[in-house]
Amino acid sequence: MSKSYFKIIRPFNVLITFISIGIGSLVSGNFHWSSKLLYAGLTAAFITAGANVINDIFDVEIDRINRPDRALPSGKISISAAKIYFTVLYLSALFFAALCGKILFLIALVIALALYWYSASLKRTALWGNVLVSAVSGFTFIYGAMSVGGWKGGIVPALLAFFFHLGREMLKDMQDVEGDIAVNAVTFAGKYGLRRAALLTRFVFIVLIFVSIAPFFLKIYNEIYLIIVIFGVDSILLYIVFVLKNVVNTEKLGKLSNLLKFDMLVGLLAIYLGL
Repeated sequence: MSKSYFKIIRPFNVLITFISIGIGSLVSGNFHWSSKLLYAGLTAAFITAGANVINDIFDVEIDRINRPDRALPSGKISISAAKIYFTVLYLSALFFAALCGKILFLIALVIALALYWYSASLKRTALWGNVLVSAVSGFTFIYGAMSVGGWKGGIVPALLAFFFHLGREMLKDMQDVEGDIAVNAVTFAGKYGLRRAALLTRFVFIVLIFVSIAPFFLKIYNEIYLIIVIFGVDSILLYIVFVLKNVVNTEKLGKLSNLLKFDMLVGLLAIYLGL
């Protein structure tokens, strides 16, 4: 398999999604190993992979400006091949979802269609696309919890993930603003400017910092969770909030976005060890 076909699915994001399903099952209060849990993880992973491919298909003109080295704008993968790849990934996701039962299949179908809608049009709106992606990312934990028969335990990590991804999605929009404006994609950063986008992103991360420590005081997670969150997650968020006081260049925004990827793993570790 060509490296380009591997890179286009964003393997790190796919791995995070798969792990999130597992974490969701652990926090459900009803954890038990089953093939259904594995199928749920594969469903989420394949949806994420497919969504990343279709996103690049719709964004190919934007990426010619922002990320010309990516598989599609560079010509390493043709648009027609990418469409076939996307179809295979989505059909694989729905196949595994069908093995999870009717309810989880229908949820997976709705999420898959929603992410297609996001790439096709909603991404090019001010904020609504960010909210949708963040909500889907958060729901991954609830989906994982549902796969073992208990959904309520997934609510807290879903809420944390929502704010985390909302801030990161807005940061990515700031990074891509030049290409978005060139193709008339009206993101928040493109419509209201980088300074206001940075201000809103900082606000989201500040809210997240307060929300992230609440589960400890509500006695949902233990002291280990609090320690890891404060020093491993919130310290990074505070650093980003400080850096975004000034509008920074595209390269710096890219580094901050990558730093948040690492922060995701630390956050998942905090929840796992905090149970």
